[in-house]
Amino acid sequence: MHTRRTAVGLALLVAGSVLFGGSAGCGGAPTRLITVKSGSGQGPIQLEVKNLTDVAINNLFLAKSDRVGPELDPDSPEGQNVWGVDLLQNAIARGDRVPVPVAEPGRWEARVLDRDRRYQHVAGLKLEAGGRYILELNEGGWRTK
Repeated sequence: MHTRRTAVGLALLVAGSVLFGGSAGCGGAPTRLITVKSGSGQGPIQLEVKNLTDVAINNLFLAKSDRVGPELDPDSPEGQNVWGVDLLQNAIARGDRVPVPVAEPGRWEARVLDRDRRYQHVAGLKLEAGGRYILELNEGGWRTK
């Protein structure tokens, strides 16, 4: 009887993992913004990007949220104008963290790409003057076109 109960419990555990998004094949943790220090209203914005994905981050762009709409193609001339220049001097290796300049306080969007042109779009980053933030890039945020 104990063996049958264990087998039934194991079957339910496996079924629950598949139905309710267990760790197998779900793509990993989502990308998130961590506020280390809230903004004081004065001073520079300190933003670091931490790569917790399985690959190097090759490109990183920031754009003001009010300039990025759902119809904006980042590869179009208009999209390239909105997103601006790549903010990385070098790729961010797995496990590394690098500072990224932020021009001014406000709501920002981040767009990061790996070598295979997979991307992550992180919307609505509220960055305040005098604040310190870490953008943790995780495997759960990757998309393809």
